[in-house]
Amino acid sequence: MAQQKITFGGVDILRFLAAVMVMVYHYGFWVWAYPDGVSARATGGVPPQPAIGAWVESGWVGVQIFFVISGFVIAFSAERSTPLRFFEARVKRLAPAVWICAPVTAAVLLIVGLSWPTDAVVRLVRTGLFAPYAPWVDSVYWTLGIEIAFYAVVWTLLRLGRFHLMEIVALAIGLVSALFWCLYCPLDWADLAETRTLDLLLVHHGVFFATGVMLWLMRFKAVTAARLAFCALFLAGGVLQIASSVDVHILK
Repeated sequence: MAQQKITFGGVDILRFLAAVMVMVYHYGFWVWAYPDGVSARATGGVPPQPAIGAWVESGWVGVQIFFVISGFVIAFSAERSTPLRFFEARVKRLAPAVWICAPVTAAVLLIVGLSWPTDAVVRLVRTGLFAPYAPWVDSVYWTLGIEIAFYAVVWTLLRLGRFHLMEIVALAIGLVSALFWCLYCPLDWADLAETRTLDLLLVHHGVFFATGVMLWLMRFKAVTAARLAFCALFLAGGVLQIASSVDVHILK
């Protein structure tokens, strides 16, 4: 418990700031820059706000920060956990928020006429069951499948009694992801960058989870030259991933 108190104060602040970044991005930029989106259509259209957008158009990077935090926090919490306790903790963290927010979103879609009742019910059920593929009540639920995929990797190690292999597994995930982004531009893999299956295999965002795991290892185990080098490599891969996504998230 003392270890948790030392660590999670700063992490919670960082998590809050990342959430604010994502929120202001959606409501300060995306809601008017993407008029075909659900948010813009639900509000009846928002006039362009380029002065505000210039300040918040990069807030989507908060999602990548969340993935780094997950790598750090999940590795930390799983080390002394059991498969059952780990599973229960993840359900308690994700399910209440989804099961409260998703019905509200579905109701709003019906009220403003953006969804038929049958479509809203299907989307709501899929969201409530954490379906890894769309459609959901809102596209922002895309991150949950990626988070759950990483949780599944950690749970599997716990179930097999092989959590001591967490570093090796994280290195494998990070290296595959970093290699993908290094080859992304030379091989023109633009179509692959939007492939949901690669999302769920952690190919797209594995560098961020791996960075978090490396930070956990260096914070609670030992700082080594190899861990520093891999952390730097994964951060570089993360920069490439972010750079490749700019055109998707920021409309010019």
